[in-house]
This record gives sequence, C-alpha cells and structure tokens, in this order.
Amino acid sequence: MDGVNRRLDAALGPHQRVGQVTGPASASVMPGPLVLDLIAALVESGAPPAASLRGVGDVLSELGDPRGEKLLRLGDLISGPLPESEDAINDSTIAALTEALTLAARSGLPPSALIRRAATEERRRQAAARSAAVQRLEVLLVIPGAACLLPAFVLLGIVPLVIRLVAG
Repeated sequence: MDGVNRRLDAALGPHQRVGQVTGPASASVMPGPLVLDLIAALVESGAPPAASLRGVGDVLSELGDPRGEKLLRLGDLISGPLPESEDAINDSTIAALTEALTLAARSGLPPSALIRRAATEERRRQAAARSAAVQRLEVLLVIPGAACLLPAFVLLGIVPLVIRLVAG
C-alpha cells in the first residue's frame, strides 16, 4: 500500500491545493476523467484494483472531494459483486468506474483498459455537456437583445413613419 501512496503523491503533485477552499468550488477538486486515469495507471503499474481504489479514495478524501468516500467504499466491495447504489447513479465518474469494473469482473478483461475507456467516454460526455451549455448561452444572450432592440426599432422607426403617413 505504501508504493501505491508514493505513486499517487507523484501523480497528484500538481493538483494538490495549498490553502483550504470553502464553498461550492471545493466540492470537486479533480476532474472525473483524471480520477479514472489515476486508477487505471495504478492498476497498469501492478497495484490490485481494490488497493488502487483505496489509494485514490484516500487522497481524494484528504483533498475534500466527496468521491473519495465513494471510492473507499467501492474498494472495500471490489471482491464481491458491485452493487448499484444511488451514489453511483448520481456521480457519473463513479458510475463509469463501477460499470468498467463490473465488466472486467464478468468478462475477465484487464480492468485498466476498461477504466481508460471510461475516462475517454467521461471526457466526451463532459465536452458534449460544455458544447450544449455554450449553445444554450448563445440563445439566451440573443433574447435580451431582441427584447430591447425590437421595441426600440418599432418606436423609433415604424411609429414615426406611420404617424407621418396618417398625418399626411
């Protein structure tokens, strides 16, 4: 377990925060795909999946990430069947990890490749969510402009023209 912690400390060095963060920004310190990549790297380097989950879970718990506790619980349950819990459904990273580990356990495939694939899919999902948010923002930014400019155009352009035509 000490080797796992050393590898985690080396991998997480740039992502550790010096000060204590409070508020909503502290809810998720590391991106989900990075967490999955760390677990996959530990499994590829020879650490058992349960030790990898516990090691990453310990570090995330120390950083204040709520996924740390979920990873610790998942590491404890790894030897048996992986249950579908409500926590896993709410967190897409943990859900993807659970799905990858379940598939590895059922099929006998190496879990590291499946975890890396889950990280790639998580990145794609996040990119799609960002793209959809940008598209929504574009529409939402047009609405105030239209709400202000259309009445101004009617009052300054159309109404005087109609008044001149009626007045004759």
